[in-house]
Amino acid sequence: MRYLEYYSEGKLRRVRFTGVFETVQKKRGRSLAARRAIHKPQALGGALTRTMKRQAKRLSTRFRKLSEATTLIAPTATVGTTVVPTETVAIDGARVSEVRWMRSHHGMEIVREGRHGKVLMKAPDDSGDGIVAAFAGARALQERGNVGAAHPNFLRVVQRPGQSSRHASSQWALDNPGSPGVIGADVHALAAWTITEGDSAVRVAVLDEGVDTLHPHLRDSVAAEADFVDGNDHARPNGNDAHGTACAGIVVGKRKQTRGLARGVRLVAARIAKSDSQGFWIFDDFETADAIDWCWDDAKSDVLSNSWGGGHPADVISRAFERARTRGRAGKGAVIVIAAGNDQAEVDFPGNLPEMMTVGASNQWDKRKTRTSEDGENWWGSNFGDALDLMAPGVSIRATDIRGNRGYSSGLVTPDFNGTSSAAPHVAAAAALILSVKPTLDEYRVREILNETTDPLPGGKRLVGHGRLNVYAALRAARRE
Repeated sequence: MRYLEYYSEGKLRRVRFTGVFETVQKKRGRSLAARRAIHKPQALGGALTRTMKRQAKRLSTRFRKLSEATTLIAPTATVGTTVVPTETVAIDGARVSEVRWMRSHHGMEIVREGRHGKVLMKAPDDSGDGIVAAFAGARALQERGNVGAAHPNFLRVVQRPGQSSRHASSQWALDNPGSPGVIGADVHALAAWTITEGDSAVRVAVLDEGVDTLHPHLRDSVAAEADFVDGNDHARPNGNDAHGTACAGIVVGKRKQTRGLARGVRLVAARIAKSDSQGFWIFDDFETADAIDWCWDDAKSDVLSNSWGGGHPADVISRAFERARTRGRAGKGAVIVIAAGNDQAEVDFPGNLPEMMTVGASNQWDKRKTRTSEDGENWWGSNFGDALDLMAPGVSIRATDIRGNRGYSSGLVTPDFNGTSSAAPHVAAAAALILSVKPTLDEYRVREILNETTDPLPGGKRLVGHGRLNVYAALRAARRE
């Protein structure tokens, strides 16, 4: 059984590897299959083969060159997050001397330099076992005590939530008519809009698998966009990657049929993942951290909306979020909103980070979404735990869809977006509306207002946080500040 160790959140973590996932690459009409070691929590152990580490290296160094048309990645598990080790090390907050030390003592070479002192280094080709060398180098550098973070750079293969079979007849999350559900089980958007629909000086970043920034319901809202996957000069997705476009529409949708909760604010689109056409996203930890830094610093985002997560904590991501929270908005801090997850289990990374706004999902009956709740979506339930802040609508949400016939539907609108992925953008939009009314508030006070003005839900703090989002009450409280 193979155990490797690395530091995260100040703790030495032991990782054991098991199972495989398969990459199929088509070349000259032939299919070439390679098996790769993965880490899955609570799984049995296995060995790393020469082929496995070669393929992990290919993923880590060529991630942005992977093409959906030629590459298929299928994790062994159908739920949760698969974490793939690579031969690279993500470093944050290191002195130049520490980078030189990694080169001289471990043979590491710089692959890329990111924003705010991040460096990605790669184990030498002659190391024999690049993955083991990456773990060893990262641990040794962290133990020297002169670096903010040093850990293996993982790729994460995250399950995308399934869609509803019950189409929404209206945007019930904004104004619930009670068919189905309970009248008034919504965020009270109509009342909130009597105060503001958002100020164009406020920016909300959607970090996701891309946003169709040419969508007619979104394009007029776009302030900035960047691609951290393929390096394009836009953030538009490939193939059927419609998730980020739906999240963006919940915030800034311009048309009547997909009216965004904060349609007056501006959109920042950051593409941090791509799908494998099998219902999973692929993330690179280092690139994700760099996207976070780009959003708050380069793109001047006031709110960061994150409908993704899962897997072991990565300090390079945690530190980027903390920079956004403490240094964004000229020191007042960007508000970080994170989806709680859809496993009906304890909130995990990054939603369990302190000082973040972690959002669970409620349904049309004003109850926590579970696998047995009245909405009929029995394949998912909202995560819970001490990290949970509040709930927002997350079942059968009408939202923008990517253009063409490869999205959730064949048109410009999907009637059935769901998951805590759809709940989080509602809260991100609410935070943007608060900042539209009172831009002088720091991020901590914005979070306080959102939590203090919720409507109560049954279940207790660990299951439903402080309650369900009430935007109107939040805006009234913000005006009194």
